[in-house]
Amino acid sequence: MTELLRAIILADFAFFRRSRLLLAFMLLFLLLTGLQSLPPLFANSGVQSFNALQQIFSELNGFLLVLCACLGLFIISSHLRNRSLKMVFTKPCPPALWLLSAFLSAVIVSLLLNFVVLASATLLSLIWHIPVRLGLVFLSAETFVVSVGLIAYLMLLATLVHPAIAAICTLIFNASLFYEAQLWSEAVIRSGNTSSWLRVLKGLFHWLYLALPVLYPFGEKTGGVHVSLRVMHGDWKYLLYSLGYALTLSAFCYCAALFALQRKKHI
Repeated sequence: MTELLRAIILADFAFFRRSRLLLAFMLLFLLLTGLQSLPPLFANSGVQSFNALQQIFSELNGFLLVLCACLGLFIISSHLRNRSLKMVFTKPCPPALWLLSAFLSAVIVSLLLNFVVLASATLLSLIWHIPVRLGLVFLSAETFVVSVGLIAYLMLLATLVHPAIAAICTLIFNASLFYEAQLWSEAVIRSGNTSSWLRVLKGLFHWLYLALPVLYPFGEKTGGVHVSLRVMHGDWKYLLYSLGYALTLSAFCYCAALFALQRKKHI
């Protein structure tokens, strides 16, 4: 079973390498990130250099999250759309093993890319004579943890809906949107509007906010690390909490995606 899992993961790596769409997506975001990072590169003072490093590191981490989410989305949707899973899901490759390999291959790529970004930020710190802060390691680890949950969530959506709809749902109809809608409804109710429909909407927004995954469940606790790149002793526990949240979300998404795959006609 281990050898079979390893073989499928290597096949997934070959799929990522040959995907022109993923390559074009990567080049596009690298170009956008490079253009946004050009002005800070010509900074002269230490404060400007630190701000430039922080901006570049933040943008690269944001790019990583989008790219890693696309890895999980494309590897599922491409096989579903070209109807190749019927050939894949034959003995000795059950759907559960194939889905696990797809998830693990995307997670491994995410881990490698996070190492590349961390190494690049460390190199910039040394070149610009900025002390290498532990916050770089913390934020890289946080980005990787967030990417794990995001990969699993997009893989689930890819088994349920068209990839374009999955991307729209992730970008627009997310937990943040319904949280803001819940705050709006609460403010309107406090202003004197006692409409029963408004109370129903408030409850609906509340449950949708609870049901949808949150990218940074402890973002309020670790916000200072993003600004100063300094890690306090108590910040590490929130990283562990985030890892527990991502693993729980991944387990749920895996089981739900597996159930959806087994219900489809190609099996």
